[in-house]
Amino acid sequence: MSDIQAVNNSPSDEIDLVELVKTLWQGKLTIAVCTVVFTVSAIIYALTAQQWWISKAVITTGQYQNTANIRSQITNLYAVINNPSKINGILSSDTLLNDYITEFNAFDNKKAFIENNEIMKQYADEAQITDENKAQFINSWAKRISASQPDKKNQPGIYQLSFEATSSTLAHDLLVAYSDDISNKVRNDLIDELDAKISYHQQILQANKISLEANAKQQLANELIKTNYALDMAKSADVTKPLADMNNDELFQIQLGTEALAEKSKVLKKIKDLSLFQPQLGIIQTKLDLLSKVKIDHNLSLQSVRYLQKTDYPISSDKPKRLLIAVLGFLLGMMLGVAIVLLKSAFNKSVK
Repeated sequence: MSDIQAVNNSPSDEIDLVELVKTLWQGKLTIAVCTVVFTVSAIIYALTAQQWWISKAVITTGQYQNTANIRSQITNLYAVINNPSKINGILSSDTLLNDYITEFNAFDNKKAFIENNEIMKQYADEAQITDENKAQFINSWAKRISASQPDKKNQPGIYQLSFEATSSTLAHDLLVAYSDDISNKVRNDLIDELDAKISYHQQILQANKISLEANAKQQLANELIKTNYALDMAKSADVTKPLADMNNDELFQIQLGTEALAEKSKVLKKIKDLSLFQPQLGIIQTKLDLLSKVKIDHNLSLQSVRYLQKTDYPISSDKPKRLLIAVLGFLLGMMLGVAIVLLKSAFNKSVK
């Protein structure tokens, strides 16, 4: 055990450490030059590199009154459909928030905005974007647009919107413009879905109406045929006045007499209201009239989400991290200087 301690406590390690310190001290100029060069280069890069600013906003589910306008315009639809919960599901605040986030993160929507927004067109013109590198330009900018949950576990219904651009003002303006585009899209998609449901119910009711009308017309025709047959039979039996003691369940009711049967035949030929034979036709027509009066304003105001924090003007750039770049440049320069000194010393020893 004492031998091991003697070896560990031998002066060789101390001598090596002293030599290392001496070697580094002798090469202090090289280390200093490398450190200064890399630090200055890092600072110059940090000061001249393109700055990127991120504008942010925080949203959550909207409130019931935010959809009051559109609900008031589809009151008749509520009166017609059998299950109003389906409409309430479409207009629920959670559904609208999920639709908003989905559309916000959809690549196709980002692409359409990048291609059509005037500010983005100016970016493309300044960068001299051609058809060959257009896709790369769109992809790079699409990555700078996002909606995410900062704290999904504790705040599941709160999302952060962000847009990264080359200046504070541009980041703010682009996020506002893109958010407005998404709001309009969510509203238009919602109205289109409601219009589709209205059209669907109209088609179903119209189909039922046609079926019931055909059935009623057939009943009317049958009743007229039976009445005419009964009239002929009553004439043959010389029954002119109604008979009180005959069975009313007979197929041909000649007991009514020729006068009543003749009048009944005239009335049947004049009937236009088929609901006399199919009362359900009146209910269906009422529902169709209600749906025909539903007119949704496509320009109505609809706030699909609620802002907890409005779109901000960032006060400091997010990229590049100037202090971090300078520190990394300093450390990298020092490490390189030390490496050069040690390699030079090792090379000189091997030559000797």
